Amino acid sequence: MKFLKLIVKLSLFLPIFGMMVFVSYRVDPSGLFWGRGFERLASEYMLNGEYVAGYERLDGRKLNETYAMNREDCPDVLVLGSSRVMLVDESYVKPGTTFYNMGNVGADICDLYGSYWSFAKLGKEPKTILIGIDPWLFLDCASALDDRSDKELYNEFIAEELGYVNNQYEKKSPYEKYLALLEPSYFQASVKLALSGSGDVQPEIVPKSEIYNQNEVVKCPDGSIIYDKKFNSLTPEQVKAVAEEGSVYGIPKVCEYDTISRDTVEKFERFIQYLQNKGIKIIFFLSPFHSSYIDYLNNAGERYRSVWETEDIVRNLGEKYGIEVYGSYDGKNCDISDRYFMDGIHMNKNGLRKVLPLIE
Repeated sequence: MKFLKLIVKLSLFLPIFGMMVFVSYRVDPSGLFWGRGFERLASEYMLNGEYVAGYERLDGRKLNETYAMNREDCPDVLVLGSSRVMLVDESYVKPGTTFYNMGNVGADICDLYGSYWSFAKLGKEPKTILIGIDPWLFLDCASALDDRSDKELYNEFIAEELGYVNNQYEKKSPYEKYLALLEPSYFQASVKLALSGSGDVQPEIVPKSEIYNQNEVVKCPDGSIIYDKKFNSLTPEQVKAVAEEGSVYGIPKVCEYDTISRDTVEKFERFIQYLQNKGIKIIFFLSPFHSSYIDYLNNAGERYRSVWETEDIVRNLGEKYGIEVYGSYDGKNCDISDRYFMDGIHMNKNGLRKVLPLIE
């Protein structure tokens, strides 16, 4: 009789418990399964083919991670790099080839690995990866790293996949996050969030016909961006003035540019080997700088010697591993004049089209 009563009680409780778990899983207030609220909504819009305004107000790295979580497969082509590659869009691939630009503003070496790992850790692999390599990626100084990059994702990747002993990484059980679904507090937070809405400003959807007429940066469904109309409309004279002003302070992430970290280069080479062992095609891209920056670099002497050393390293790796290398930090080497720039460090779409061919 007691056993029967227990069965009855369980039969009454289990549906309630199941409902609690389901609500916690779907609402997911901490973003354990679907990503955080604002970025989750933005990624859902993008997956539905929508354009999202206000990219500056988003956490671009979390948005890319959330996109990877919510997309069923991995695009055929991934782009990794900084804002200097974020204008590369799906027009660079053949029709029928899927594409996503995982670029991040100010991307460092941690971002490169983390962007790839966001998909790969979920069993989703691309066929081709275009890597935009900036001259600060291999530097041996703290300011070469961006505070916004996901160091936890980076540490997990180099420890689990590249085999580096890393004291900053502690392996977690893949099932650990599911324990949250059993906590009443997580259910309470889920109910509160569901009843109140996201609690954040909603991402703004922009009609395709208006994407070039915005006062904010637009994030496209393919991960690329469209700069605001003011930035897009600078004259060559204004671009030159902006570039010259920027060159006074040196190129981004300024530090001891005369020192390359051999350890970082070694890790990067192992990353290349790792990708090729998986059958992934790699393409290197060296996005040029405006001539004002090149003049500044050349006049600064030894201080920036590692800029050119980085380009040599990339070309040597390309030759060693049969990887195509497009572009050059000095635009003159690839017939790029100043009219192909938006400022001192970013080429416009016409410039990119001139340097970068169809990605296959």
